[in-house]
Amino acid sequence: MWSSLTRRQWAFDWLLTALATVVAFAQLFIPNNDGYVGGPMGLNVVLALLTTVPLAWRRVWPFAVTVVVFGAHSLVSLFGAHAVTFWGTLLPMAVGVYSAARWGSSRRSPLVLLFPVVTFALYPIHMPEFRGWEDIVFALVVLSAAWSAGHGINRLVRQRRELKEALRQLAEQQELRSRQVVLEERTRIAREMHDVVAHGVSVMVVQTGAARLELDDDVDGARTALLTVEATGRQVLGELRRTVSLLRAGDDATSTGEPSPRLADLPALVTSMRAAGLTVELHLPERVESDPGRELAVYRIVQEALTNALRHAGPTTVNVRVTADPQLEVEVSDAGPSDGGAPGVGVPGGHGLIGMRERVTMYGGQLRTEHRGRGFVVHAEFPAERSQ
Repeated sequence: MWSSLTRRQWAFDWLLTALATVVAFAQLFIPNNDGYVGGPMGLNVVLALLTTVPLAWRRVWPFAVTVVVFGAHSLVSLFGAHAVTFWGTLLPMAVGVYSAARWGSSRRSPLVLLFPVVTFALYPIHMPEFRGWEDIVFALVVLSAAWSAGHGINRLVRQRRELKEALRQLAEQQELRSRQVVLEERTRIAREMHDVVAHGVSVMVVQTGAARLELDDDVDGARTALLTVEATGRQVLGELRRTVSLLRAGDDATSTGEPSPRLADLPALVTSMRAAGLTVELHLPERVESDPGRELAVYRIVQEALTNALRHAGPTTVNVRVTADPQLEVEVSDAGPSDGGAPGVGVPGGHGLIGMRERVTMYGGQLRTEHRGRGFVVHAEFPAERSQ
């Protein structure tokens, strides 16, 4: 606790202690009607010091400070008269009670309220001029208000600390959930890449077998088959490298055996989305020379973008444009809600966008998403293929 206090806090507490001590001595030595002065002056000086000096450690030992202050006054009240003034005694007591409620243990804090009751119940024993219950009630109200203020601030600070910790844990959970979503999406993409690679390996096996049979009779045909094997092998090798670099979690799921969708399957996808209520305009190049992996990525991006448009904008108009010169690009833009509602398509950070970004990143491309007017635009770029 010592090391947790700043120099400014120490300086403030010592300054408060010095000021309280000066005021207490002033009320003892300067005649006034603000309180009760009785008993030996030497005893009153000692009591004044026992009331004000412990305040310097009010943050370090808050409960002990109240024990010393009220214990000294209660003990002296049993054996003789002594001075109790408002500014020199009652206010320093209030500071001590506030400090015990503010920085003390929550379990001990209610016990602090018993100290003033005992102290001011014993004080009239040798100070009959103490005017009965009115003065006792006044002192207890002042000290209770100080305790309530300290207790309230302590509770607010504790709640703020608990809220901060809860927010930190929530942020960690969200981060873990985001990582889990990315891993799941990568696993799903890798599973689809498995189909692409399996198809390529099958082509290689078939072409190799054909080349073996044609080695003696058709050298040119064998050479063509081997060139096909080489090209397919390079392509499969590239897909394997991308898949291995992408996959971060194990997956026991098996392939469905169905061929992976490609650009040629986009018209069928658009037809199904039109049946669901979307008005879709599809623009495809006449000829696309790209590997199956990139075409699969484009297909999934279009599929997810159309699904988002239908989910968030309803039966709206969507334009799908795919270009392949010089690099493969796809853009899906919707017109926004058809009923005049607020745009809300494709909220950044959603699981669908995570999957799109993972697919594009796997090929070193870029994904841009933005609101355009009341609609939403998804634009993906896939760099041109490089020879392996």
